[in-house]
Parts: sequence; C-alpha cells; structure tokens
Amino acid sequence: AALRQQASIRIRAALPGDTGAIAAALMTGDRGAISDGALAAMRDAGLAHLLAISGLHIGLFAGLIFFGLRAGLALIPALALRFPIKKWAAIGALMGALFYLLMTGATVPTQRAFIMAAIVLAGVLLERNAISMRNVALAALAVLLMAPEVLLGASFQMSFAAVVALVAAYELRPRDGILGPGWRRRRILVYALGVAVTTLIATAATTPFAVYHFNRLVLYGLAANLIAVPLTALWIMPWSIVAFALMPFGLEGLALAPMGLGIDAVVWSASSVSSWPGAVQLVPAMPMWGLVLTAVG
Repeated sequence: AALRQQASIRIRAALPGDTGAIAAALMTGDRGAISDGALAAMRDAGLAHLLAISGLHIGLFAGLIFFGLRAGLALIPALALRFPIKKWAAIGALMGALFYLLMTGATVPTQRAFIMAAIVLAGVLLERNAISMRNVALAALAVLLMAPEVLLGASFQMSFAAVVALVAAYELRPRDGILGPGWRRRRILVYALGVAVTTLIATAATTPFAVYHFNRLVLYGLAANLIAVPLTALWIMPWSIVAFALMPFGLEGLALAPMGLGIDAVVWSASSVSSWPGAVQLVPAMPMWGLVLTAVG
C-alpha cells in the first residue's frame, strides 16, 4: 500500500491534472484524483472500462511482457535454439501480471482478470490451447469458489458476458490466409476491423447488464473505442511498463511524458464523443426475467 501511494504521488507530480490522475489510475488503480468532468466524459463515451483495472489492462500488461521477453530471447540464438523461450516468456508474463495485480490493489475484478490470465499462460506452459471456452469456465469456477457472492454483481456479469461472447466469436475466425500479399497495408486494416468487431461484440454482450444495473445506454461507444483502445494497447500501456521499470531509478518522467500524450488523446476523444447529441440514453431497468433470459442466451 505504501508503494502504491508513493508511486501515485510521483506519477501525479510528473503529469499534473487529469493526465496524471488517469496515469495513476492505470498504473496503481488510484482513481481518486480524476475530476468529475473527466469521469463523466469517459463514462458517457463508453470508455469507463479503461479506468477500471480489469481484463483489458491485465491482458495488455502480461501480453506486452510476454511478447517483449520472447522477442528479446529470440535475438539470442544460443538460447532460442536450445531452450523453451516461449515458456520462459510465459513465466515472466505471469510474474509481471502478479506484480501489476498487487500494484493496483488486487480488487475483485483485477483478481478475476489475473486468474484468467494465469490460466491462459498455464495453457502456454502446458502446450494447450490458451484461448478457449474451457478456460473461461475454469476461471469462472475459480472466482465463484473463492467468492460466490460476486455472481450477483454487475462486474462479474459484465466481464464474463464480454469474455464468453468474444471467445465464441473469435473461435469462428478464419485460421489462414488473412494477410497474404500486401500484408503491411492489410494488417492495419485487419487490426482496425478487429478493434471494431471486438468493441461491437463486447458492447452487445454487456449492454443488457448495463441497462439492468445502471439504466444507461451509451450510443457512440464504438467511435470512442476505435480511438482509445488502440492508443491504450499500442502506446499508453507499453510506456506504463517502461515507467515502472524506470521508477526505481527516479527516471519515470522519461516514460510518463509520452504516456501522457496518449492519455490526452484519449481524454480528447472522450470529451468529443460524449458531447455528441444523444450520446447517452437513460432507460428503465428490464425485469429480472429479462436479465435471466439474456444470461441463458
């Protein structure tokens, strides 16, 4: 707790205002310094999920460490040709995810995300399919065995609804021939399409639960997420890992400065989209049987 508090103070000292407050929220889970205006804009633009440390953040943190370690080890032929560097990278990613879990306060959603990430990385270590509905079921079982009461909470319902829908949808993806000739241009298009499809699937899966629990319907979340999610994945989170690595040497400002530029772009997109007419609709809650039918479906 003392380490988290000290890190939050140093982050906000390097990046004043909402930029530093959001950076602290992403790195330590401390959202207390974010202004009401920024929170409202993020919520009304459908970007509130970026401020709550959950599967997206744990997945990005562990994934970036995994691919970074594997790429670095692959540059050393003596290791790459003789040792299971993919498994080494998975172990490093698991340790990084554990560090991030503790650093962000180990809240219930973060614990759930860590369990799911640990099962995925265990699949890599055991040479099993890492992304499957079986692993989602194992993660849900582990969470409910530890805290069965979370079944009735919005966090559990929305996160597992999104994950189940995404895994089911991406099991249908074509296995080969996505890129082909001209792959550089096509890869960008495939990534943009993937972000859009992922956002649509997750939004469709979680909207009934959001309507039931919060009586709010965000209409333009796709537009905001098309900007914010790639920025978070490709710019903000990588710089946060670098900032963590530099923090013991007092050099975190070198990484926080470019990270802040990405956060400013996310805040700008949230402010712009949330100001569009009819961005948020207030709706009555559906009856309980409606939510049950949605969950069964």
